[in-house]
Amino acid sequence: MADGSWLSGERRRAWIDFLGACTLVERAVERHLHADAGISHAEYEILTRLRAAGGRMRMGALAAVLFSPGGRLNYRVTRLAQLGLVRREQHPVDRRGLYAVLTAEGTQFLERIQPGYADAVHRTMAGALTEEEFLELGRLSGKVFRALRPPEAER
Repeated sequence: MADGSWLSGERRRAWIDFLGACTLVERAVERHLHADAGISHAEYEILTRLRAAGGRMRMGALAAVLFSPGGRLNYRVTRLAQLGLVRREQHPVDRRGLYAVLTAEGTQFLERIQPGYADAVHRTMAGALTEEEFLELGRLSGKVFRALRPPEAER
């Protein structure tokens, strides 16, 4: 298939539809978060990952699970810190180690905006699929994700 023949007929249409759907869903959710909460989707993901990890993560581990270069993550964490939603803490032993920590304000902020986020996801994607189709999409996406995920993100 190195000759590109896989990009013909129905497979090409499937690829184009997949790319288009990903782009439009991401744009719609991004617009919603900017309008509703004043943050980006990437910043929302930082907050939810921190909460899922018990409220704190080393910056390197956070960068790995978000597939985000350190500089970009640093910029976003700085912005969230300016909003009072996260703070940085020095590792108690490793002077080079930094943690991103979800603040109480960050937790309250997430609780406030999550219903709108869930609604935006439903309007942009989940509402277009049956429950069975949505779960199948998740299963197939997970298969691709696990095949492509860098080893450091598995930790």
